[in-house]
Amino acid sequence: MIKYIAIKEKDKFRIVNDRLFREELARLPGGRYEIVIRKKRRMKSQPQLGYYYSCVLPHFHRAAIDAGWEFANIEELDNYLKSMFASKDIINKHTAEILTIPGLKRDMTTTEMMLFVDAIKEYALEFLNYRIPDPEQQTEIFGEDLQSLK
Repeated sequence: MIKYIAIKEKDKFRIVNDRLFREELARLPGGRYEIVIRKKRRMKSQPQLGYYYSCVLPHFHRAAIDAGWEFANIEELDNYLKSMFASKDIINKHTAEILTIPGLKRDMTTTEMMLFVDAIKEYALEFLNYRIPDPEQQTEIFGEDLQSLK
């Protein structure tokens, strides 16, 4: 697959590394090809995923257990949270049937990941009476100061 970034300025598209792009196209064997153009989106960041896995999930897991939930492991909890806060409804326009499809973190943009985490934090505060700390906030986890873990 060939992927390049293009920038639209007024009525023209400018391809970044245009010469290399044209060379790659010239090397392709004869045949039919599909060209897809879509708006460039910033995908979720590694710090966002780090915060989610190292802070949000463990804190939510503890709050859920305290509230009586029994999640077997973090993966099961992650799947539950995706089904609750990242799922999308597909509606059949003929029958009005609604099909819920779980969202995938791998397809999330930075904004979508931020909204996903914020929804989890709001739910934890409202329904589990538990405040998940913000990123970069010094906190105690399970009775251990984070500074002592470094």
